[in-house]
Formats: sequence, structure tokens, C-alpha cells
Amino acid sequence: MSAANQKLVDSFLGFQTFPVDCAAFEKCCTNVCGLLSCVASRFSDGFSDDGHSGAGVSVGGVASCDGFACSQQGAVCDMWEGQPACKCQDRCESEPSFTCASDGLTYFNRCYMDAEACVQGVTLTVVTCRYHLSGPNASPLPQDTTAQPTSAGADSEPFLPTLYSNPQHQVIYLGGTASFHCDVIGHPKPDVTWEKQSEGQERIAMRPDRMYGNVVITNIGQLVVYNAQVWDTGIYSCIARNAAGSLRADYALSVVRRGSEDFLDDPEAGLPLGRPFSPADCLAAVERGECGTKRVDWYYDAARGSCHAFAHGGCEGGRNRFETYEECRASCQREGLGVCSLPAVQGPCKHWEARWAYNGHSKQCLAFVYGGCQGNKNNFRTRKDCEANCPQPKRRPCKNCRPRGKMVASLCRSDFAIVGRLTELIEELDSGIARFHLEQVLRDEKMGLRLFETQHLEVLLTRMDWSCPCPNITQHHELPLVVMGEVQDGTAVILPDSYVRPVSDRRLKKIHEVLGKKTCEMLQRFQD
Repeated sequence: MSAANQKLVDSFLGFQTFPVDCAAFEKCCTNVCGLLSCVASRFSDGFSDDGHSGAGVSVGGVASCDGFACSQQGAVCDMWEGQPACKCQDRCESEPSFTCASDGLTYFNRCYMDAEACVQGVTLTVVTCRYHLSGPNASPLPQDTTAQPTSAGADSEPFLPTLYSNPQHQVIYLGGTASFHCDVIGHPKPDVTWEKQSEGQERIAMRPDRMYGNVVITNIGQLVVYNAQVWDTGIYSCIARNAAGSLRADYALSVVRRGSEDFLDDPEAGLPLGRPFSPADCLAAVERGECGTKRVDWYYDAARGSCHAFAHGGCEGGRNRFETYEECRASCQREGLGVCSLPAVQGPCKHWEARWAYNGHSKQCLAFVYGGCQGNKNNFRTRKDCEANCPQPKRRPCKNCRPRGKMVASLCRSDFAIVGRLTELIEELDSGIARFHLEQVLRDEKMGLRLFETQHLEVLLTRMDWSCPCPNITQHHELPLVVMGEVQDGTAVILPDSYVRPVSDRRLKKIHEVLGKKTCEMLQRFQD
């Protein structure tokens, strides 16, 4: 290697081949290449390894953190083997004070930003937020905001939500912080919600500018998990939708415990060495067991062709079990499998061209704008190519929606019954939200609609299959509807077997007759 090339390599690696002045908190030391480097010293200049008095030592000769300054942002002094040393702070206050930082992320408060700077070994500064965060003591709004990069003007035709960059998967230690940014573009600007995939539990839509336990969703589509616990392990799905359609992107988070040999401390070491692995392990049944401490790991679901998190009782072993999502994916998921489940990614370049991607929500190939670089494999030049790689499912004929009971039985069983016009419908993966303009409140047991003279009602639709929706409220969206449902935790809810029908004079007359004669109360007493 020539002297010039050697100097270039040394410069890239941070080594110095010529004398330089180190910073006050650094020492000039010999590195592994036999050259000199400036490295941060563990002890201050006034305190040496032989115990001589200086900064960090009291008058009596006892070591302490008094007068010992840590140069790294977010580092604090702590006693280590009887000597003062710097370490990254691991505890922050729980009060939110959303802080926008120079790395483009939003932190729960200033302390979390400093702690992240220490872990990364960098300097982060507070910047003016580009979007309003309504948490207490949020950074102030700027005079004008910076627009998201887009390929369309304000007057252009609507186009599907598209990711600006590929989803990244993260592995963090217990108690750490993880952040996922759903950097989505589209016209009009897409609305972003998050869901966490979980076993056998109803998914909760997490909306911007709200807190859900130790999870915060900011107004820029960023999900932040603070003080992560093992049960935070899983796949977090970003759902972005606008008038042109919707997009779903999955972000995997693995929360691991620190061990004596941590592969996170040496990323170049690759996956941790464990028991011998066989491809047949990917097809093995999940072993849960009950051995004490609950844990959350990953397993390969052969039916779905992807990795998913599962909880178990802490028993050692288990063939189809992996500590991280990446370990599971690298071991079991074949190359090319799951291409059709990837989100459409535009990328940062601006060499715009029309491409096709399979949309898992609508189950069809849709056109999107590709920037020309940093996309993914769900990117086809023609619709024919897309459909050849991602076959369209055969649509089954939809069955007629049948309510659980006839009109009177449904009325007496319901918590509310209204006559209203559908003004807005939001479709989510297996749920939705319907907003009605109220024309009549026929029955209301729990919400006080008459008392508060409510004009609009938001109803949650649960367990919805949007390919064959029941109840199919869009079938008669221009007509007023009779809607009957339940109230759960103060929220109006419609189930697949709830009674929803177009209003008619005959139906209204019958309902008023039943309510006037208190038929429901009589039936209730008879059943009791």
C-alpha cells in the first residue's frame, strides 16, 4: 500500500500518523496498528492510576466525583473500582417534554436525547420542531414548516401513500429506547396510525400525538418506545391512508436482556452462537412451557412464511425459537419469500418513473411513483410483471349480512339505536370508524346523546373483513340508516352481526311502538 493510501485509510479509521494536540479530556495512546490516536481518558488529568491526588479526590485522599467533569454529552460521573469514571445515564424523569433533536428524531424529553447521544458517542442539539407536538412543554412552532419531499404539486391527482425509505428493524436492551419513523408521502397527505401485532388480542389503533403506556406516537408519524420491556418485543405496523388508498409497513423490535456475551456489543460478530440449528427447526411447533420468568421471543410461522413474536414461560431450549427477528429471518425465511408483503418505497432520488407494487391491504397490484434508487423488490415495471410475481387471490362471493336477531330482538339487546347519515368511513386492517350525522336518537342507555344534544356520533367497527364487509354500511351510504349497537368503555361499537338497515316508515313506526309500550323492559323482566 502506498504512503498516500495508507494515510487515507488511517484518516478514515480515525488514526493519526503525525503528532496532534489531543483535547483536554483525551490521551495520546498507541493503537492496535502501532500508531498514535487520541482517545477519551477514563480518569481526569488530576487523577492517575497510582492514586495521586487531583480532580475527583477529596482533601483527605478519598476518591469521589467532586470536580470530575465528563466531556461526553449525557455522561455522568460514577465510582468504578474506587475511582471516578464516566458512564451514560440510564435513568430519566417520566414527565414528557417532547424535544426535537438534530438527528431528525423527537425524544420524550431532553434527558432521553442526552442519553441517546452518549450511547451513540455523538453530540445532539435541540432544534425547532417542524411539526406541532401537543405534549406539555413541547418545542415551539417555527414560522414556517418544511414540506415533505414529494413528486406532486398541490393540484395534482391523488396518489397512493409510499414510504420514503425502507423499514428498519431494531434490537435494543431491556430498558432502552427505540424509535420508528413512518416516513410516508402521498397526495393528499396520508393519515398515519400504528398497530402492534399480538397473539390472540384485538389490535389497538395508536394515533398521532398520544401516549399508550410507554409508547408515544408523535405528529410526524414517529413511534417511540421508552424503557422497553420484554413484552414490547413484536412487530409494529404503520398504516398510512389517503383518498387514493392505503399502505402498511412492518417494523420489528426485539428487546433482549444483557448477558455475559452480548452480540450487540460487537455487531461485526454476527449472530450469537447457540445450539446446532437445522432447517427442520423452522417447521417445529412452538414450545411455550412454564418455567418461571415470562419471556418474549420469535418463531417462524411456516403457514404465513414470516417471523412473529410469542410469549412463553422461560423454559430453555425449544427448536423454533429465536432471540431476535433478524436471527429468525436469517435462519428460516428464504430469499425472495415475502416480497409481495413489502411496502411500496419511493426512495430519496428524484428520477421519477411509474412502477407497480403489490398492495397487501387491497390485495392487488397498484401503481406508485418510484424515485429511482433505494427501493425494494416489491417494484415492477409493468402490472403484468407484478401480477405474475404476486398472484391475485380469487375473490369468493360475499354472503348476505345477517344480524344476530330480528329488528325487535336487536333493539332490545342493543345499548343504542339511532337514525343517521354516514358522513365519513375510515377503513383499517380489520376494523374501522364510521361517523354519522344524527337525525334521531331512538334508544340510548349509556352515552347521554339526548342529554348533550349530540349532533354527530363516531362508531367503532370491529372484526371487519373489508373484502366482504358486514354490516355493509357503504351499500346504502346515501340513505339514512337505522343503526343499533353496543357501548364498550364509553365507545359506540358495531359488530359484524349488528342491525344496520336503511330507514323506512314501517321500521320507524315499529321501533317507536316497541319503545312506547316498553316491550324491551317486559321481555327483560320475563327473562329474569
